[in-house]
Amino acid sequence: MNSHDVITNGIEHFNITTAILFSHELFGENAIMSDHVRNILRQTIWFIMLPVNIMGVVTNIINIRVFVDQGVKNDSTNIGFVCLSIFDFLGCLTLIPHSICFLISHSDAIANSHTCIAFSTFFVFAHMAFHQMSAWTTVYISSLKSLCVLFPLKVKFIFTPKMTTIFVIFIFVFFSLVQSLYSVFTTLVWVYEPKYNTTIAYIRESHTAKVILYYQQIFVNQILSIMAVVIVSINTGLMTKKLIEVKEWRQKNSNSSGLNAIDGNTPNATKISLTSKDVKLIKLVNTTTSIFIVCLLMAFIPSIAVMAFPGMSFSGVNKNLFDIVFIVRYLFDAVNGSINFFFYIHVSSRYKDAFGNSFKMCMDQKTKDT
Repeated sequence: MNSHDVITNGIEHFNITTAILFSHELFGENAIMSDHVRNILRQTIWFIMLPVNIMGVVTNIINIRVFVDQGVKNDSTNIGFVCLSIFDFLGCLTLIPHSICFLISHSDAIANSHTCIAFSTFFVFAHMAFHQMSAWTTVYISSLKSLCVLFPLKVKFIFTPKMTTIFVIFIFVFFSLVQSLYSVFTTLVWVYEPKYNTTIAYIRESHTAKVILYYQQIFVNQILSIMAVVIVSINTGLMTKKLIEVKEWRQKNSNSSGLNAIDGNTPNATKISLTSKDVKLIKLVNTTTSIFIVCLLMAFIPSIAVMAFPGMSFSGVNKNLFDIVFIVRYLFDAVNGSINFFFYIHVSSRYKDAFGNSFKMCMDQKTKDT
């Protein structure tokens, strides 16, 4: 047997093995997950996700108000936080219709809950875009603060408000186009179901939509997500390292005022520029980006499932598993989009003061109106 025959046989063996691994026979004719298990998991997750999304809508409205009151005209950081809050607000808002189907599913109108899920799925398509916008806005803010630490005297000339605005517009247009590709080739169809004696709406995707979904998972939820995690991790590491250095320097020199001038050990520009406000902001960014990394990593679950199992689509043999893995991912998206307010109010004294002033102004206005 020559080398050509060996290679040919090897390829044939690989193709046969792959066909067996990804055949429906391996997982059974009824797919991996039954309707009963899917319904239990779906309702459990929705029970948690609905209040989380409502909380996200409320907290991000507060965030937007507070950051706008702080001023966004000449502050790139505040522009970034305002845009992040807007994207998180829209991300949570577009998941609420999907979560409301949980309430309908507990009524007698089970058929209506299926139709509700089909219609609300188009809101979920929008959520996917807003989630990516939020993720890359976080990457931008993390990079901005990291460079503020490394190059404090130059960063304001690099990250100008104009550049921040251009970046936000770019990611808005880019992810809107990328995420809309799948929905363009996905349609809503009405099917008569004899067991319900009514017509129910279902999502049906074309072959092109399935191909787009596959490569979207690779490009958006794997390549871009890995890039975001790596960039944020590097920025967080750099800021943490610099924070430790500053703390050690301040502790060493806290009881020796004037000693630097005598010894000539004048701290560099980075250490001079880091005020207590900067340190608190670094802590804030580190905390929020850590939560961001954990939640973003959950995007790997649907993408891995789509590539590992056959029929992972709205109408495929494993549509139940497809439904659950994405709902789990949406839950972590909701947590990531709603939790920032609590870190802002706990860590940032500037945010806390602005929040108090905004709330006081609202109360004063209500008092005048009454």
